[in-house]
Amino acid sequence: MTNPILETIRERRSILRFKSTPVSDAKLNLVLEAGRWAPSLGNSQPWRFIVINNKEIKERMSIVVSTFFSLSIKDAPICIATCVNPKKDSFHFIEDGAIATQNMALAAQSIGLGTSWIGVFSLLNEKNSTERKLKEILKIPNEWRLISILPLGTPKFKETKQRKELPELVDLNNFRIREEPSSNLEIIRKRSTEIQKTHEPSSVREIEPSIV
Repeated sequence: MTNPILETIRERRSILRFKSTPVSDAKLNLVLEAGRWAPSLGNSQPWRFIVINNKEIKERMSIVVSTFFSLSIKDAPICIATCVNPKKDSFHFIEDGAIATQNMALAAQSIGLGTSWIGVFSLLNEKNSTERKLKEILKIPNEWRLISILPLGTPKFKETKQRKELPELVDLNNFRIREEPSSNLEIIRKRSTEIQKTHEPSSVREIEPSIV
């Protein structure tokens, strides 16, 4: 049984290199609409989306983020920054921003575009964090938080990373501890080390996009 939504979810991958092909306003609006219709606690809708197409601004952003993602920001015709206001939902603003970002990533996939989720939220809100530096570049007010940057464009290469099988992930009625295969752990350690060599992460969330 085929399901278009599930197929879109299955096919989405993190795209690190993009073609120079412009993103039409119609497609950009479809992606933003997906973010607008994301769920939030009590329908608080605590987000704002910044569309960045200025080459100079993207260049400055690419210097601030991990070098692992620098080319994504430079290559992509457009980047979307997802900001949230904690005052509108002090308990779930991080999830709200994450859900809106994922909605946009899936919408992009469904219309032939690609994205790369760059998580920049700093858990401790450190002064020298990537989030703080990007907020300064994008002139985001202090009270707002920056959850993610989403480069958007036509993929230059097709990614084919796989996922674990359901029996490895699903339990019935209670949690069952399973040993992670040593080979998988080694892959995760290696990728984390590679990122740390190019840039010291400002938060754990900055590492996550490279291993999903």
